[in-house]
Amino acid sequence: MKPTLARMAVILTALYWVGGLAVAVGGAAFGPQTGFVAFDLFELAGIVLIAYSVPLTALLWIGWAIIRLSHGAWSRTAFAVYGIALPLLYLGALQVPGQIERGWHAHQLALARIETITDEPLFTEQGHLIGVHLTYRVSFPWGLSSLNQEPPADAPAVDLNLPFAHSPLVDFATRGSTLAQVSLSGFRRGSTEIAVDFVPPFLPLSLQMPKAFPASDLRNRCFRWKNAETRQEWLEAGAERLSIEIGPYGRYLPPGSRSTEHAYRLSDFYLGAEAESAVECP
Repeated sequence: MKPTLARMAVILTALYWVGGLAVAVGGAAFGPQTGFVAFDLFELAGIVLIAYSVPLTALLWIGWAIIRLSHGAWSRTAFAVYGIALPLLYLGALQVPGQIERGWHAHQLALARIETITDEPLFTEQGHLIGVHLTYRVSFPWGLSSLNQEPPADAPAVDLNLPFAHSPLVDFATRGSTLAQVSLSGFRRGSTEIAVDFVPPFLPLSLQMPKAFPASDLRNRCFRWKNAETRQEWLEAGAERLSIEIGPYGRYLPPGSRSTEHAYRLSDFYLGAEAESAVECP
């Protein structure tokens, strides 16, 4: 005896709900949950059932009503095909908006260009040289969507470094940046100017992040060296132009393709930090 349409609908409904619970159990047991948001089994089951099983059930019974009213000889076959294909079609439909958004984002990113880059010495309020102030302007002819990320996905973050032959790369630390302020909810059409302050990594934390590490604490005024050999090589180096990379992953400006306009000497930053009460700690 062939099953009726109603019985087929009940069976498919049960499969949707059992499948949703199985996905929730599998996600809770084996899926990695990292970051700020993590769900237990009951929360994950609720989310999956509401987002997956409930809409599928509603669509299934809507289809059942339409096919039942048609009274065609093919109704059972059509309903079976519809019920089996429905989960795949539903999941595919959920992916379409994201795919369109990511495709548009990729098109916007491909058109973005670096217009200008300028650099100048960075001084403290007392007039002591401690780093480099870098300003660059990026053109976004069609803007750049954020993809619901802050800062926006593929935002033009800049890196400043100085390579050495016999010691680690001097990767300058970011002391301050306007990137977060100018990129809220993505970049608008046109040009955007971004300013970043860099200091060498061996400067004390009180000069790298003065708000988080006040100079009133002596521990925050200690120079930060990897070892004695590195210290010697860096402080004996002459004035060099610094390498600029604008990424992520050098998408806007590949590493090694652009250098600062001015040359800088690491020992000058060291002397400026000493004038700001930085000390060598054991």
